[in-house]
Amino acid sequence: MSTTSPIPPDLPPGEEPRPPRRRIRRPTRPVLRMASFTVAVLLLLGVLVARLWFLQVIGGGDYQERAEANRLRTIITEAPRGAITDRNGAPLVTSREVLNLVAEPSQLTGPEGAGALRRLSVALGHPPGYFAAKVKKSGESRPFEAVVLEEDTTPELQAYVEERRAQLPGISLQAAYVRDYPEGTTAAHVLGYTGPSPAENAEEYGGRGYLGNETVGRAGMEAEYEEYLRGIAGREQVEVDARGEVVGRGILSQTPPRPGQTLRLSIDLKVQKALEAALRDEVRGSGTSTGAAGVAIDPKTGAVLALASYPTFDPDVFQSGSPREVRRVLTSPARPLLDRAIGGEYPAASTFKAITATAAIESGLYTPGEIIESPGSVVLYKTRFKGFNETDHGKIGVSEALEVSSDTFFYEIGDRSYRVRGWPLQDWSRKFGLGRPTGLDTVEGESAGLVPDLAYKRRTCDRAVDPINCSWRPGDSINMSIGQGNVLVTPIQMAVAYAAIANGGTVVTPTLGRAVVDADGRVLRDLLSARAKRPLGISEQSLQLVRTGLRRAANGNGGTATPVFGALPEQFRVEGKTGTAENSSGVDHAWYVGYAPADDPKILVAVVVERGGQGANSAAPVVCRAIGAYVGFSADKCGTGAKVN
Repeated sequence: MSTTSPIPPDLPPGEEPRPPRRRIRRPTRPVLRMASFTVAVLLLLGVLVARLWFLQVIGGGDYQERAEANRLRTIITEAPRGAITDRNGAPLVTSREVLNLVAEPSQLTGPEGAGALRRLSVALGHPPGYFAAKVKKSGESRPFEAVVLEEDTTPELQAYVEERRAQLPGISLQAAYVRDYPEGTTAAHVLGYTGPSPAENAEEYGGRGYLGNETVGRAGMEAEYEEYLRGIAGREQVEVDARGEVVGRGILSQTPPRPGQTLRLSIDLKVQKALEAALRDEVRGSGTSTGAAGVAIDPKTGAVLALASYPTFDPDVFQSGSPREVRRVLTSPARPLLDRAIGGEYPAASTFKAITATAAIESGLYTPGEIIESPGSVVLYKTRFKGFNETDHGKIGVSEALEVSSDTFFYEIGDRSYRVRGWPLQDWSRKFGLGRPTGLDTVEGESAGLVPDLAYKRRTCDRAVDPINCSWRPGDSINMSIGQGNVLVTPIQMAVAYAAIANGGTVVTPTLGRAVVDADGRVLRDLLSARAKRPLGISEQSLQLVRTGLRRAANGNGGTATPVFGALPEQFRVEGKTGTAENSSGVDHAWYVGYAPADDPKILVAVVVERGGQGANSAAPVVCRAIGAYVGFSADKCGTGAKVN
């Protein structure tokens, strides 16, 4: 029997048969679902394990810190700002500890927080949403900082809060410091004021080590010497519960605050008070004046002995005043915040004649000993230029011209300056320090004044309307010679200019800060001795002629200020010059700049009284009172002036 498989009869010849096809069984749908589910579960378990590993291994430290932060709180303890004193140590600004009512925005969430703020607002006599609006406004810019609701709380308010701690979550009393002003408004423009660090400058203050909620100097000496006055805040780390109450071990670590250092000014409180009182009396008594300003300096060093501006303001209003009171100061038409002593610009009038005289002698426009005709008026370039009251002084030299304040004498000098090459009046004005800030140590507010020249005329003219005014004309030099026209100066600039005459030819830099001292009075930094000085470049001959004229102007028979200073004892003799500045209001500004004792000047005072009339009547008596307060004679030694310029 054959063992070979039979060949199917239907196969073509020569083709072998195929092996039988095996039937493949496909998985059922339930099996596929189970497999997919198993894979998904495994993936989810993998993700969960990876996440747990990340949280415990990679992010464990961070989350531990966050948990610790919920249990621990760092409390910033404000440092008291340093005191500000006068040159003799008399306090002008001090710091006083108070309790402020504060709110923690992070704890004032939900209905409970809103209810606490509403109850507190009503209890203190405010509209129901008063404190809520305050917290919201502050929280938008500084969401993690405590919001001060009320400063310097009364004992009654403190008792109210302490008795209701459970009903006032997120509300507490916090120790702080406020500025005290023992002398009230005295030296307000010098001292400036403080306030919260501005939110818009948060990055700048942060870079200087501030935490964001400190009180900082915003103007005056408070701002200029902030780095010494600010102090360093302290820190306390305490353990708290969910309500923010101290629990457990209480204070865990503590770094006490470091008080700011004391700033000693060059101001002499006695002179400051005398100058302020005299300015106030003149403005109130004139009936026409809108304000006044004065500066007293040591002409040898530039140390400012007094700096006053009237009207003034109360610096405490920016600390504890209501928004309405602050707004009233900011918007007052009397402009009490304007420091007229450094920021008020006025025509120099006849006080400028000392500069004109110096420029004339040093530039060869006037020869010492020369006599010039000084009639009541002169005609130059077909224009009549009148002198004060059209008084004829005859033929006089430069010292006599300063004594009687002859306008027509200086018109001649102005005409000569116009006819020569160069700009002698402008050049010497700038040498005396006019036309730019003096460098007084103040943050802002000092004006540059104006020394007019051709470039100025071209900048300010309109060629299409008045092309002639785009050139420097003879009348410009003639008016400038007597401090009129476009000349503008500040009291501090005139003080510096005359100091160079008084001290023998050195231009000083005025300085308000004298020293930084510690709690024991030891000097940590001298702020005065390193201040810049430069030689004026005036000859001894010019200096003597000008000083002789200034002495005669205050003491001579024809002196414009003799009625004020002429009766002073010899040891208190004054040298100086009056000025009566024309202005658009129709009532002249009154000027006086003078120093004493004449033989060894120790104090120089420059004063302007807006719309005060003649310089001898308004400004000179103020200068006399300030000088008397420093060198030691009473105000009754000063005369009352006369109707002269």
